[in-house]
Amino acid sequence: MNGQQKLLLIILILGIIDSAYLTVVHFMPSALKCPTVATVVNCEDVLTSNFSAVFGIPIAILGLVWFVASLLFLTLGHNKVIKNIWMMFGVGGVLYSITAQTIIGKVCIYCTTLDILIIFSVGLFLFMKY
Repeated sequence: MNGQQKLLLIILILGIIDSAYLTVVHFMPSALKCPTVATVVNCEDVLTSNFSAVFGIPIAILGLVWFVASLLFLTLGHNKVIKNIWMMFGVGGVLYSITAQTIIGKVCIYCTTLDILIIFSVGLFLFMKY
């Protein structure tokens, strides 16, 4: 495993941890530990909004599935076309998250962290030398 792959592995593991935490919070809101800063940073408002689920599926679970599948792509190999389509789902998730937080007018630091981790993951997957 080269340096880029090791970096991607770390990013994907962090994404799994963050999205797993958000999944727990979705089902047990009392587990949320997030500072509310001024009127902008408020994880609870974001995580309990109508945008926190799509077709009844919590966004956190979709993020967890994305990171686990991406980890499998990294460790088990992958078909380039399937990987690229999967990366587009990740980018779509980031766009959804940013749009939702903009409409809500609040920022969730855990969600934003996932957005950043997905962007870095996609970049590494697309430009990494195997």
